[in-house]
Amino acid sequence: MNRSDTNLFASNSFNNNSVVKQANMKNYNVTDIKNLVSSAKSALIVVPTMNVDSIGAALGLAISLKKKNIETKVYCPTKTDQNYSKLSGLELLSDTVSTSDLMVSLEYPLDQIEQVSYNDDGGRLNLVVKTKSGAPKIDNDKIIINNDGSSADVCFMLGDETSLGANAGITSKGNWIFISPTNTTKAWAKASLIDPDAPFSEIFTFLLPMIGLELDIDSGKDLLIGLRVATQSFSVNVSPESFEAGAICLRATQPETPATPVAAPVEQIPIQNVEKTGGMSPGMATSPSQPNPNFTPTV
Repeated sequence: MNRSDTNLFASNSFNNNSVVKQANMKNYNVTDIKNLVSSAKSALIVVPTMNVDSIGAALGLAISLKKKNIETKVYCPTKTDQNYSKLSGLELLSDTVSTSDLMVSLEYPLDQIEQVSYNDDGGRLNLVVKTKSGAPKIDNDKIIINNDGSSADVCFMLGDETSLGANAGITSKGNWIFISPTNTTKAWAKASLIDPDAPFSEIFTFLLPMIGLELDIDSGKDLLIGLRVATQSFSVNVSPESFEAGAICLRATQPETPATPVAAPVEQIPIQNVEKTGGMSPGMATSPSQPNPNFTPTV
């Protein structure tokens, strides 16, 4: 059960968020990661090497991002099997990713565009942008063409991208966040979080609340499954933080307990009900001053 002291680092800036400074909580440096996520409307999560820990963490992240109305996809080159069937969010997972998408962007006011269409000109595709009457012309220098496979606003890489083979070049463009339990650096990463003393599921259990994402029943379950598999039910490669992460996930998976109903005041109880019970009402600890003629004492 021995692990080395937590050796953590993340890119560039110090995290002063007092919310995460709790007992047994890892104080990751997440300022850059939080900034990238907070401005994103779409996200891509890439898992180069499949196992229950990495997929559970990726799906937990994806579910939390979608709850923030961030359109999210998860890419892993290997297909899941029955061992992954209990994870939530499997519909977000794909074993293919396009690395040759073409995106044409216009630096032009959207409210001045009347219609966008396309036509086939003898086998040549024409994109037609019709501006509103009186709108200024779209200059050529305002047209931006991107042949970019990672068109999402923010992208997460969970591990070493070289395992993607031909698709490893996906990191050449985009705002990438590198998350890994292996102590290494990536030049393409805009932000990094390395924790060599924790599996992915433990890392993300602490990371998600730090960047403003919520753990719910589904994301908590995915992270808990990944954490249990990675630690063989908390029997190997564990630390106090591992058990704390497990407790956080377990609490997230519990449905909210309905509030205990409060007994109505006597004045709100129909008089006929009071008469039938000899004046006693639910929640009353003492009997009324008038005796109950139907009362029979027991010995």
